[in-house]
Amino acid sequence: MRNVLPFGILMIVGLLLLGCGAGSESAETATNAANEDACACLAEMKASLEGILAEEHAEWTAKQWTESLTKATAPCMRKERTPEELSAWSQAQAGCEDYAAYKALVTTFRGKLAAAVQDSKNMPQDIKELTSDGAKGLLDQLSKQR
Repeated sequence: MRNVLPFGILMIVGLLLLGCGAGSESAETATNAANEDACACLAEMKASLEGILAEEHAEWTAKQWTESLTKATAPCMRKERTPEELSAWSQAQAGCEDYAAYKALVTTFRGKLAAAVQDSKNMPQDIKELTSDGAKGLLDQLSKQR
């Protein structure tokens, strides 16, 4: 579970870099077609995030959140780009109509992922944390619930 936090954070950072801006090159190299593609891709990714967040996943672990994002990531977001292309792509997405809504969804997703990570840290790591008598006490409690 300890490896899930760094993986999840790296995945979110990577998506944010792809979708919300990275690099410092000018967007002048982007063509109108690239701008349209960037907006279409942003809309696709927004729909994917809305789908993930639409259902109640209160019990999901950080791993489940990151796996759902990996499965739902639009192919256009996975494409490798040079730093210049990435900068132009990010700038083009920032000008899209759905950009603000997409950023809000990314923030919501990041919050749910962080909450899942925190929940995993709060789970008892030792059987003695569950009951003062350890495993025997836990078994006694469970047998009394019948």
